[in-house]
Amino acid sequence: MRITMSPALLRARRPYFVKNMIGLVVLTIIPASIFMYTFKFLNKDDFDDIPIPPLDEETIQQLQKEYEAEKKRGGL
Repeated sequence: MRITMSPALLRARRPYFVKNMIGLVVLTIIPASIFMYTFKFLNKDDFDDIPIPPLDEETIQQLQKEYEAEKKRGGL
């Protein structure tokens, strides 16, 4: 069973169509612009000023073993 709108309902909705579309555009642009601003702001953050402590060879080998074991389990 197909339900269609009557001509009276279509005429009643017609004056609100443009206003609804403008509202839709405004309510879409605002969150999208906030998202893009946040993305660009966070994307230019660099961590060059954070010192990285040097690791000895034993710690590097241990970390590599843990990484390989995790990779084999399918975690990465």
